[in-house]
Amino acid sequence: MNMKKVIFMLLLFASLCAEAPSLYYWNMEELDFENFGDYLSLVILQRITNGQVESVGSHRFIPKKKLLAIGSILHFASNDDVIWGAGINGKHPNTKDYHFTKLDVRAVRGPLTRRFLMKRFQIECPEVYGDPALLLPYIFPELKRKENPSYEYIVIPHFTEEHLFPKEEVANVVYPTEPWDVVVEKILDSKFVIASSLHGLVVAEAFGIPARLLKVTRNEPLFKYSDYYLGTGRPHFHYASSVKSALKMGGEKPIKCDLQKLFDAFPFEFWPEVATTLYGP
Repeated sequence: MNMKKVIFMLLLFASLCAEAPSLYYWNMEELDFENFGDYLSLVILQRITNGQVESVGSHRFIPKKKLLAIGSILHFASNDDVIWGAGINGKHPNTKDYHFTKLDVRAVRGPLTRRFLMKRFQIECPEVYGDPALLLPYIFPELKRKENPSYEYIVIPHFTEEHLFPKEEVANVVYPTEPWDVVVEKILDSKFVIASSLHGLVVAEAFGIPARLLKVTRNEPLFKYSDYYLGTGRPHFHYASSVKSALKMGGEKPIKCDLQKLFDAFPFEFWPEVATTLYGP
């Protein structure tokens, strides 16, 4: 029996013993918009599982296991939830903000999240880092960086900062609350991305497009950005305080991480049909 067949049979057996978790991702249903970075969690999981993943949206308290992937959403996790790339939210630094004592961690966004889980909760956490949105070019091979981009640069503010970047006054602004595919296409059609939206940075760098973190308010703590940069091999990052300074600074150093390890850490055992296409019988 060859190794591929052994792996497939093990995955199949495990899947028969466990119900697939439902995907949890952060959204603002009551405000009638989606933040594109958070929504990418559903987009990516739908592609990986061939549309078989069930989403529970923002419904945190459900009587079954959840899968948490993209976002600073671990304060929404419950016991035994599966974690694949999610991170700690810097706005929730206290242990009392969390409602679990054990998790099934496959990967986390970065080493700051890993340290938090291990020190505060003694939860086993592998050294597998990365935001799953970094896998977009591999999961969606039809998405390509434009050979001759239309934009010298674009600006993607955090959704709480959109009012600071009115399109009639600031050039080349793309709001993260626009449809996810529109935002991604604008990124792919740009030479340089300036963003306070974390996933504006992540998606750009996933496709090799230079990007620079923009920090103009204190709305978002540096924790998630530091976690992301550390998880992608860049401990010494610098942010710009204005669009003008970002243009002068240029892009941050390219990402340096093992994306294959991140992909392999996905809990394929819950979706045996997907395992079939990956490993073969």
